[in-house]
Amino acid sequence: MGLENISITSVILSTVAFFVARYYINWFLAGAGIPKTMTRSMVVFIAAVAVSYSVGAVVDWIII
Repeated sequence: MGLENISITSVILSTVAFFVARYYINWFLAGAGIPKTMTRSMVVFIAAVAVSYSVGAVVDWIII
């Protein structure tokens, strides 16, 4: 699968999903009392990227 199969809808929705997931994951971890450290930042980033990638893959699967 090359770049010619990526739709603009997938890019837009996965970008929105990244920021929404980042906000809610960060909010959840702050509510759980986990201090702001490099590890927490990496966990938030990796989880948000996973959500974003999944949303993009699902959108591509539905559209294409």
